[in-house]
Amino acid sequence: MPVRKCQDLVGLLADYVEQQLPPAVHDSLERHLSACPRCVAQVKSYQSTVTLLRTIKDDELPPELRCTLKSFLDRNCRN
Repeated sequence: MPVRKCQDLVGLLADYVEQQLPPAVHDSLERHLSACPRCVAQVKSYQSTVTLLRTIKDDELPPELRCTLKSFLDRNCRN
């Protein structure tokens, strides 16, 4: 699946950051990023968000937010 448009990037962000993309998709995304500073900024923002979220301890989150976040992660993340 070649990355043809910036919109294609959004659905690949989690797998890209977690290095879970198939090689051909990864290469296509890398080519797109080499020519699109706007998408590079989006990837960096996403990476920063993931890094920040990983520093938060469970007991620092309100219970309702913890449940919402856990549901989201269960639906969208493979790790």
